[in-house]
Amino acid sequence: MNKFEVRFLISSFFLMILSSEAMAAGNEHGSIMDLFAPTVNVSILIGVLIWKIKGPLKNYFITKSEEISNTMERASLKSKEAQLMYEGEKRKSEHLSEEMKSIQIDAEKDIQHFEKTISKETDDKIQKMKTDADSKIKADKKAVLDELNAELLNQVILKTKTTIKTNKDYQNKVSSKLLQGL
Repeated sequence: MNKFEVRFLISSFFLMILSSEAMAAGNEHGSIMDLFAPTVNVSILIGVLIWKIKGPLKNYFITKSEEISNTMERASLKSKEAQLMYEGEKRKSEHLSEEMKSIQIDAEKDIQHFEKTISKETDDKIQKMKTDADSKIKADKKAVLDELNAELLNQVILKTKTTIKTNKDYQNKVSSKLLQGL
């Protein structure tokens, strides 16, 4: 409402009050005709108010009805979603024991497979370790034997040298054989 409309409504209200004061100022007893002017004023006021308020009030109620309609539609959709979710969860809970059994069976199979795999790997590692140990023992034995043979050979050579150095007859034979070999 603009300023002009507000002023018009206020002035109409004051005119109505003043006219009712003027009618009631006499000493006479009231007649039905004394109510005619206030009735017309009130009718005009109510008509103007209805005419001015009708549009905004209509828009207000239309907006509210649309909001309520949208809210009801959303509530209906949410209700349907909740119902679907409830039914899905209900189906899941009904099949829960079957799923648990299935999971247990799968877990037992996985455990058995794991145990077999670990057992095989352990056996393979033990066999490899035995083979490696045997190879190492043989290599160590061979190294020790080679060392002993080398030591024995050195001892024999040393003893032979000592014997040759101490015995003149052997020295002459060795010298003659060496010269023959050249």
